[in-house]
Amino acid sequence: MNIGLIGYGFMGGAHAAAIQSLPGATLYALACRTRPTADSPRRGNLDLKTMPLPESVKWTPEWQQIVADPAVDAVDICLPTNLHRDVVLAALAHGKHVLCEKPMGMNPAECDELMDAAARAGKTFMVAQVLRFMYPYTFALDFVRKVGAENITACSLQRSTGYPQWSDWLAKTERSGGAILDLLSHDLDQALLWFGQPDAVSAVSIGDIDTAEVTLRYDDRVVIVRGGWLVSDTRFSCSFHIASADCSLAYDGKQLTLTENGMAQAIAIPEHDPYADEIAYFVACVKTGAAPDRCPPEDSARVVRLVEAVKRSREEQGRETVWQ
Repeated sequence: MNIGLIGYGFMGGAHAAAIQSLPGATLYALACRTRPTADSPRRGNLDLKTMPLPESVKWTPEWQQIVADPAVDAVDICLPTNLHRDVVLAALAHGKHVLCEKPMGMNPAECDELMDAAARAGKTFMVAQVLRFMYPYTFALDFVRKVGAENITACSLQRSTGYPQWSDWLAKTERSGGAILDLLSHDLDQALLWFGQPDAVSAVSIGDIDTAEVTLRYDDRVVIVRGGWLVSDTRFSCSFHIASADCSLAYDGKQLTLTENGMAQAIAIPEHDPYADEIAYFVACVKTGAAPDRCPPEDSARVVRLVEAVKRSREEQGRETVWQ
């Protein structure tokens, strides 16, 4: 299957390396502003796998050439969020299957438009929510299902990094949607996946740049999501803690620990590339015609709707909003 990659920045480089590692998938063409060099793409706040672009990959500065190329079967979009809508719509109109980096769009209206277009086109459309393919988080999903979401008494997730000076677009709210849409949407997606829609949402700022502590209320328990963009030299960190009356699961960004009956044990995290795993899953869905049930676009749209509620509550100093 020939894949056309659009965008070759921080995330585009990770996707390019992942595609090249997959049997049955070919990185056929790339669209980005300048022809990649040996030291591109630029690295951001994570040490993601990348590799030089082979000479065999067609390059163009015009993404329109990728979506119009009849040799391209699927398009992988790794562009700034404000550009997702136009490129996804064009790719679907040209009969391409589409994998789009998260978040799907800048607002719920864009998400609805893209899902409607995908349904009319009859093509596979998936949003790359990579945490759904990262082992600590897939283990956590299994943990919640085994224990029972109704039996979880406490849950918190955290994700923080320094102000994104490595990027000329992330720090521009009109292009990225800010830290809640771009960064905390990862953990908000996990909360929705684990526990479903909350009854109510509230959020307050916890820093001077672009941060939030989000409270998702479910009956008699709450789920906390906190983090965002901090001072520029802050190192990336992520973590979660989930507990019931009898057991707990914790992840500190490196170690996954399961505690049962007062006994803690380290859970081995297997070596894997979650970006390759998610793209392999997308490719399999395209080839078999199966819906991307592991990562449905409706779930990604739901996250964008939740982000809207979070931002509104933060602007109103934590006023609780009933989930719509």
